[in-house]
Amino acid sequence: MAYNFLTPSDHAALVARIRALRPDSPRQWGKMTAGQMLVHCADQLRVSRGEKPITSVRIPGFLKPLLKWLLVSRLKEFKPGTRTIKELAAESGMSAPTTFAADQAALLELLDPACYAPSGVEHPLFGHLTAQEFGEVSWKHLDHHLRQFGV
Repeated sequence: MAYNFLTPSDHAALVARIRALRPDSPRQWGKMTAGQMLVHCADQLRVSRGEKPITSVRIPGFLKPLLKWLLVSRLKEFKPGTRTIKELAAESGMSAPTTFAADQAALLELLDPACYAPSGVEHPLFGHLTAQEFGEVSWKHLDHHLRQFGV
């Protein structure tokens, strides 16, 4: 079974890793700082919650199931160098970082499983994600970026 940030044990492990991150944690790849990564991951959750719109990519409804199958169901892990959409990119569209502590707290608040419906989310790129699918793909994304900073 895959990791899922909505399950208590997987959630606790992610929270511990996020708390272990430091502003000066060295990146293993990419261009973001640790603080920018926190905002990037928080924005990904905001997109999934419908709080941050996606305008740079339009996926026709009939293609969403295919995209969901490829990137949610089949993807084992995000690889270093994977490109992101404009709204989540540090140089072009993600929310402005504040302080490391505030951005870390914001991400931890967005990770609270109680904030998500048991029925899942309506994702702008993938269509409906069950809670299981959403929890798993979000865990993969967070894990990718935590590994990027060695935590």
